[in-house]
Amino acid sequence: MKTEIYNAADEEYVVLRAKNALQTDPYAAKAWMITAKTLYPNNFTVHFEAYKMEKEAKNVKEAAKCFSYLLENFQEEKFWKEVETVIAALRSENDANDVVNQFLCDMFRHISTDVQHKLLLLTADRCEDAIEHCKLLLLLLQRFPMTIPSHGPRLVDTLLSAEKHSHANNQPVNIYRKLLICDLVPLLASENVSCELSSKLLFKLLHKGTEYYLCYIYNKTNIKDTETKIDKPWQRLFDLLEIIGKHLGWETYLTNFKNNWSKENYWQKILTFCQTHKILSVDDHVHMKQLLYCSTIFFLYCLDDYKSSLSPDASPGQVQTSFVLIEAFTDTSLSNPSLEPKSKRRRTDSESSTPIITVDKNENKNIANNFLMASNCWDLLHSSEIFTREYIKLHNHLKLDSILEDYLIDYALYKKCYDEAVAQLQPPSGIPDLTLSRHIRLANLFYLKKSYGNCFEHILAAVQLLNSGNLGSLSTQLVIGGNQRHLHYLPLTLNGVLQFCVKLLIRCIKEKFQHTLIYNDLVIGNLLVLIQLDWPLEEDFLPFLMNQIQQRGSFSYMLFQTYIINIDILEELSYLWSERGGGVTLDILPHLGQRRIGTRGADKGVKEEIKQTIKRQISRNNDRLDQLLIKFITQQRGHIQQFLM
Repeated sequence: MKTEIYNAADEEYVVLRAKNALQTDPYAAKAWMITAKTLYPNNFTVHFEAYKMEKEAKNVKEAAKCFSYLLENFQEEKFWKEVETVIAALRSENDANDVVNQFLCDMFRHISTDVQHKLLLLTADRCEDAIEHCKLLLLLLQRFPMTIPSHGPRLVDTLLSAEKHSHANNQPVNIYRKLLICDLVPLLASENVSCELSSKLLFKLLHKGTEYYLCYIYNKTNIKDTETKIDKPWQRLFDLLEIIGKHLGWETYLTNFKNNWSKENYWQKILTFCQTHKILSVDDHVHMKQLLYCSTIFFLYCLDDYKSSLSPDASPGQVQTSFVLIEAFTDTSLSNPSLEPKSKRRRTDSESSTPIITVDKNENKNIANNFLMASNCWDLLHSSEIFTREYIKLHNHLKLDSILEDYLIDYALYKKCYDEAVAQLQPPSGIPDLTLSRHIRLANLFYLKKSYGNCFEHILAAVQLLNSGNLGSLSTQLVIGGNQRHLHYLPLTLNGVLQFCVKLLIRCIKEKFQHTLIYNDLVIGNLLVLIQLDWPLEEDFLPFLMNQIQQRGSFSYMLFQTYIINIDILEELSYLWSERGGGVTLDILPHLGQRRIGTRGADKGVKEEIKQTIKRQISRNNDRLDQLLIKFITQQRGHIQQFLM
């Protein structure tokens, strides 16, 4: 050390003496450093070493003074690296565990505001990387709101231009868009500053922001970049709408999504706004724009809730169950008091044509509520020619086709537009639940169109996709009383889907059978097999089938021993076979060939064999009906399909 001091230049000598004394006598070190700064006021090394000494000694105020002097008087690269360290500390100011960062932030606060401002501005101007430049300007605006009017609009243009010329332009979720929408736009709305932006630019920001948040919401599982991750995207989109609305002079009650608002409450606000301004009957461009954006964003929010409720997260230890909207069944002979109108007044045509929507469990009622609220919004957006035209422009700009795909199929079903629903259903995606859902929908729609052969093709495809991973249970809501249309949210479970497919198939076969008016043992036998699944809810079909057999006087069904195990059905057949029931001939033993055995025949051995066969079938009453019916539909598809064509 002595040799180093001896050979040092004058200014280096004083600095080395200060550094040497620092280890044993801090006061002497300080005196040496004051001497050095006094003797060599224009020497960068002296002042930089003085700063480093104060920093190491954790002297916040003195370090701030040294740092300010360096910034005002020197531009050496070595110092700018220290500036970068300070900037990095400011960005992670909330990290209380980093002692060094905390010291640098404290030091920055002791620098005069003029120097702080100059520091951030100079650093931004020196930065060659576009992203870093924008981040530094944002930091400047956050620290000095009074600079927003001068630097804010310029930064908007910079970010828009940077995104346009970057490879990220085709992906709305990118760092440029995040800085613009999530960080900069809220600053432009600060109550303490006035920042003038053109209405054209404001609408552009609203488009960019809406597109950004929607893309984030519907693709968040695919977003890997931590820099673009955000919390509460819907609330951020609502805040953006409020900010832009304030700049455009929109009425605040329609852009306010705070204070525990609800969908029902907000829908009433929309209706009030329409009535107040007569939006749909008067060409009021300003108010129409507000209604367009508010109702579209609200619609998309309801739609997102609807999609989420169709595939809710499973509770711990449970299997996730998705739902699909289908047109279910009604029976005028059934009463359903819970669905009766509360008043005795006569229902209007519009009320009677509105379908009843059911779910199996009360906790899933929000699915129907979300759908109906989204549909209210959709009807509003298409309630007049001019409003529809404006919505279509916004729809195309935001690229909403993929978001609306599944909803519009449900909406078409809701409105009885069956051909439109069929046309919108895309080929299987490869995702099991989506493929299953598509086949269920198509089976349902083809049944409603009385295209029974096509209906069965999709029933068969759906049944073949079922697995025992999510058994579920049979529904009590697939058939309700009355004659009003009935929609139901079908759970995509094995029993739920199988039950619906079987009910569809029963109705396809029965309607085709009644239309042909030709007695067919095979058809009657198939119906007897199918009605076993949802017994006793399907027992109303049994008298019709038994009457057909009784009138014919015989019943031949070679699949009897394989598929008919229901006790009630077996008892009814046994009764018809008995002398008291009419002595109907039962041909149910395949190994007997063409012999038709009744109760009056002399072949007592065959008669006894039939008795034993029926007893064996009764003993199988506890067999799994779901597996039996899946086996029946898949293995007997040939003759079922042939009959339904």
